[in-house]
Amino acid sequence: MILDPKVLSEYRDSFADAMAHERIDEAVSIAPNLSSGRIAQTLVELDNETVVPLLEKVDEKHAADIIIKLPREMAAELFRMMDPNISTRLIDTIPVDDAADIIALLDKDEISDIFEKINPEIKAIIEGLMKYEHGSVGSVMNTYYIAVREGTTVGQTLEAIKDAPAQIQNRAYVYVVDSLGKPIGVASMKDLIRSDPSKNVMDISSRDVVVVHTTDDAEYAAELLRNRRFQMLPVVNDENRLSGVLLLDDAIDILSEKLADQFVQLGAASTEESFYTPPVSTVKKRLPWMAGNIFLNLGAVAVIASYEATIEAVAALAIFLPMITDMGGNVGIQALSVSIRSIALGEVQLSQYLRAAKKEIIVGCINGLALGLLFTIVALFIQGNPTLGLVAGVALGCNVLLAGIVGGTMPFIIKRLGGDPAMMTGPVLTTITDITGVSIYLGLSTLFLASLLGG
Repeated sequence: MILDPKVLSEYRDSFADAMAHERIDEAVSIAPNLSSGRIAQTLVELDNETVVPLLEKVDEKHAADIIIKLPREMAAELFRMMDPNISTRLIDTIPVDDAADIIALLDKDEISDIFEKINPEIKAIIEGLMKYEHGSVGSVMNTYYIAVREGTTVGQTLEAIKDAPAQIQNRAYVYVVDSLGKPIGVASMKDLIRSDPSKNVMDISSRDVVVVHTTDDAEYAAELLRNRRFQMLPVVNDENRLSGVLLLDDAIDILSEKLADQFVQLGAASTEESFYTPPVSTVKKRLPWMAGNIFLNLGAVAVIASYEATIEAVAALAIFLPMITDMGGNVGIQALSVSIRSIALGEVQLSQYLRAAKKEIIVGCINGLALGLLFTIVALFIQGNPTLGLVAGVALGCNVLLAGIVGGTMPFIIKRLGGDPAMMTGPVLTTITDITGVSIYLGLSTLFLASLLGG
């Protein structure tokens, strides 16, 4: 059956309507016509009490595919609410690396209950994955892959591929291992199919096998996989024996999560917090930073206090302070976000920070002139004081220029020093631009105080 976009859209709308009105049986009948990803997008908007009956009634393979598309925290909560017999069967069905991620979010007693019922072989694999440190390659690797011993023929390798377990998600490569299980070669499916079945598989294999270790950083491995344009990467343990593979799908998820984490860090929020984090835990994660931010802002307060006499002499100066500081923060966040994204995607090298600075100077000069001129006109219109308008416009233009340079270059400098570019969070940047904006504005006002009083 051929389904065009219009028909798929109708199925999606019908499914969403059925779920919204809790017509579960109707939704179950529609589900086979939709992808697991499309269904997951609908389910995340619903209460878990509505989602559980659907997952318990749809085909188990489809339910497993849907669950791994859901946020991990939501999946864990659904497992808590499901019939234990159904959740156990689903654990046996979903990829073990996804199962390990979900089970790790459960309580010890809940984990024990699941481990008592699932397949012992799968239990052993999941327990092995859960031993690795969070964020390491070992914690995200897939333990199902195809490997043959050196000396195996191409024909025997193709037979092994045909008889391989269904759990193997990617069969693009076959790894050749020595007697100790160490990878010594890799052959692609394309080369195997085109080769003489009687040939030794090592004769058509590449001996340059790029590997990562179970203890390596998962983000590093994901970037390596992306940059090399491989379908997967072999993962070896401390003895350099093949232990699993990092799949391209998992690498994409890791890099996507990294970008999402960096976005969260721009606002100085915790990457460990999610929608499912309890309120008390959320307060514990947010409150210390917000309290610290009070002391950060004391810098801007101190600058304003030092110009108290100028403000007393020309009270109208206070009117434009929020505009100047806010505009600098906005411009800085824009430049900061672009730089962090470019670094994360590997679009630029760290050595290009001078080029980044040059770009931000050009952009800052143009935007500064345009915004400064606009603000000069606005300030003149509001207060009718040409000197005040000029001072406010120049201050805003200069702050826009400085904010762009700081926001655009600091991530490069921090990364080059070995730190995380997201350390340059939004609140830190806005504090810097607040101080510079206030200093420039009130400094110029003090310099031209006589003209301001005369205006």
